[in-house]
Amino acid sequence: MQRTMLATDFSERSDRALRRAVILTRQQGAALEIVHVVDDDRPRRLVDHEVNDARQLLAELGRSLKDLDGIACATGVLLDDPFAGIVKTAAKASPDLLVIGPHRRQILRDDFVGTTAERTI
Repeated sequence: MQRTMLATDFSERSDRALRRAVILTRQQGAALEIVHVVDDDRPRRLVDHEVNDARQLLAELGRSLKDLDGIACATGVLLDDPFAGIVKTAAKASPDLLVIGPHRRQILRDDFVGTTAERTI
């Protein structure tokens, strides 16, 4: 395994997925890329604000992983539907492993269209 990609929504569930991705990445000596998808189907002002926040959080996360875990990682913020953005990015980057944490259950939506992780798989 040479490349691991983690899709994060910055939730606690994603933090647990990150820890697993870090362990696997370190064990395999792989490269790690962390991406966050901002849903661009909202008012531009909100999207821009979330993009800026996501970039800051990813930069902090990258520094923390390097300092504490000795893992350098690439990061990226995408504008798209979360499911579509993850699929497009994974198709383009071709990671050996894609790690996605489960999101909070949304009963009606998940029953009809599935969770982001389920749709990505």
